[in-house]
Amino acid sequence: MRSGLTQIPVFGSPDPAIEYRPRQAAYALIKDPKGRVAAVKGHSRYFLPGGGSLPGETPEGTVHREVREELGRDVRIARRIGEAVQYFFAEGQHYRMRAVFFAAEFISEAAGAREHELHWLEPKELERAFFHQSHAWAASRS
Repeated sequence: MRSGLTQIPVFGSPDPAIEYRPRQAAYALIKDPKGRVAAVKGHSRYFLPGGGSLPGETPEGTVHREVREELGRDVRIARRIGEAVQYFFAEGQHYRMRAVFFAAEFISEAAGAREHELHWLEPKELERAFFHQSHAWAASRS
């Protein structure tokens, strides 16, 4: 992790020869009573529920929409955890993601269509389980 002048943590090492696509995103950090962290599984690694923001969408709006799409559930946002920048490569594209993280809780059971199954990760698994280092960082701050 590196920190820039803005004191926002930066994860990943950008290559000056590569053009990175900017991506705004927001994610929910949801814990169960046992301290496990809610996650969705990508191709091989896990992500916090959330994702890319639509044009004009607030970070809070992104979290509500994405959690509904991914898990078919509603959440209540408790507080903002922080922001981080993550450089990564996925689906043939290099990204510079600026993500906002929120502590949240489920306020409904799964209903209707959903894109992913809910997984609960143990705290000791987070560093190696998440695709983005910034997700493990956010989980460590809650």
